[in-house]
Parts: sequence; C-alpha cells; structure tokens
Amino acid sequence: MSDDSKNKKIEETVEDVIEKTEDSSKELQDFENELRDLDGKYKRALADYQNLEKRVREERIQWIKTANRDLLLRILSVLDTLLLAKNHSDDKTLHISTQQFLDVLKNEGVQRIETLGKKFDPKLMECITVAEGKDGEVVAELRPGFMLHDTVLRPAHVSVGKKAD
Repeated sequence: MSDDSKNKKIEETVEDVIEKTEDSSKELQDFENELRDLDGKYKRALADYQNLEKRVREERIQWIKTANRDLLLRILSVLDTLLLAKNHSDDKTLHISTQQFLDVLKNEGVQRIETLGKKFDPKLMECITVAEGKDGEVVAELRPGFMLHDTVLRPAHVSVGKKAD
C-alpha cells in the first residue's frame, strides 16, 4: 500500500471518527434536552401532587370543623335550657352539671363570649332589645354566645343600654 492510499485511508477513518463523534455529540445533546424536559415534567407533577395533598387535607379539616360546628350548635340549645334552669334554681347539682358541661365545651375549643358590662360588638353580639343604661354598653344577656376557636359559633343575644332622653 502506498503512502497516499494509507494517508487517504487514515483521513477517511479520521473523518468517520469525527462524523461519529459529531453524531454522538448530537445524540448526547438530544438526550440531555430530553432528560431536562422529563425532569421538568417530573417536578411539575410532584408539585401538583403535593398541592393536591394539601388541598385534600385542608378540605378534610374544613369538613370536620363544619360537622363539629353543626353538632355543637345542636348541643348549645340543651345548654341554654340548663343555664335557664340554673338561673332559677339553687340546686347545687344543677350548678355543678352546668359547669361541667361548660368545661367540656371549653376543652373542645368552645368559649363563652363575655358580654355583660362590655361595649356592644356587632361581630360577637346581636342586639335584641334596647334598655335604659350606659349608652352602647350591654346591660343584659338574653342568650349566651359562643366562639369556636377564633370564629363565632353563635352570637350572643343582648340588651344594649341607651341613655334616657
């Protein structure tokens, strides 16, 4: 074999290697692009899934709160009866039972709204009547109101004072 043919064969081999390297480089670039695309899709799918989990958890909590709220509102009518009976009786057992009832509600996050002698707050109270007394101040509680954690479960029905003319 002559030197020219050897050189030509070497050149062809080098060109083939360069061509294959370029093809491999292009394939590698395509693979890297596809990998980046798949990684982005994976991250978006994971974020969507995490958002779904969070939304389902929040909806479940809200559903439980709503169910508890409905039950507590039904129970409060029984408490109203006990409180009325307590106000018209000196029976110690009734006083103790009513206090236990209030303690159980307190442990569940239900707090009685303090009204007597307080300034009327329409967010926490409903004015049922107006009576003579200090202007804008609650003079009587007609039905107790209650908060469930940080929201009004049931507003208090109150009588609000107004100066006599």
